[in-house]
Amino acid sequence: MASTNQSPFYQKAEEEYLKATSDQERIECLEVMMKEVPKHKSSEKMRKNLTNRYKKIKSSMAKQKKSGKGGQAGIKKADMQCVLAGFPNTGKSTIFNTLTKQKAKTSPHEFTTFQPQLGTFMYEDAQIQIIDIPSFPNHDKSLTNSTDTLLLTIDKLDQIKEAEVFIYRTKARIILIFNKSDLLSEIGLRKIKANLKSKFKTYDYIFLNKNPTKLELKKLKQKIFKTFPIIRIYTKEPKKDPSLDPMILPKNSTFKYAAEKILKGMSKKIKRARVWGPSSKFGGQVIGLDHILKDKDIIEFQTK
Repeated sequence: MASTNQSPFYQKAEEEYLKATSDQERIECLEVMMKEVPKHKSSEKMRKNLTNRYKKIKSSMAKQKKSGKGGQAGIKKADMQCVLAGFPNTGKSTIFNTLTKQKAKTSPHEFTTFQPQLGTFMYEDAQIQIIDIPSFPNHDKSLTNSTDTLLLTIDKLDQIKEAEVFIYRTKARIILIFNKSDLLSEIGLRKIKANLKSKFKTYDYIFLNKNPTKLELKKLKQKIFKTFPIIRIYTKEPKKDPSLDPMILPKNSTFKYAAEKILKGMSKKIKRARVWGPSSKFGGQVIGLDHILKDKDIIEFQTK
């Protein structure tokens, strides 16, 4: 595949494609290349070549999955997952420890985190999975590329451009965490904020102290939670209080989808269903299977 006059991202993806050791990596590289290839007539052959290659690998992966081969052990992804990424000594592990109340190893020396550290934290009544991965360039590419939300931890402005080389394949929502902001002068902090607003408009960002305050952590958790396209749904039995632990469903899920998540085939056994909350016209409204649920709805149903 010739890469003459292609964008830097195309060339980087092509380079990584040739070094890839798994079909999933090759697919991720091809997706970037297909996106970056020029849309003019002279590139038609290249686009067709990339598309055919993509379809062939996808087909091969589907056959492997069907046969039970080609599986890869790893961290089981939760309904909501975020990954802490960044360069050495930016404070990733301290943020991880503070959010999860765990004790991941921290050190003033570079590359203290050698393997992904898995933890969870709560936002209101929802549990969020968080993973602290090794620093760039020794990061876990599969986690960086597949997670829902990427928490890019930096303590210098130029690290944003440097990090883009390592995260350009991700489909995640990205939140910039500018860490150790309390070590900056007032003038320095103002300049950084102005730069973020003018040069990095596409990124959502938050500032944290070296030792984050409770208010900062609350704002960070809220910001992370809002990146997930999900709703929380509570179930209840007749004449009983709703469950305290919500089901996590995709936005715009129907009541049928919720019933099937509880138990496959459940929706066919529903005799009567009711809803309380944001999607109801009144408390206890009787609903059908196609009723679209909203965040913090409470559902109750009876089976045949």
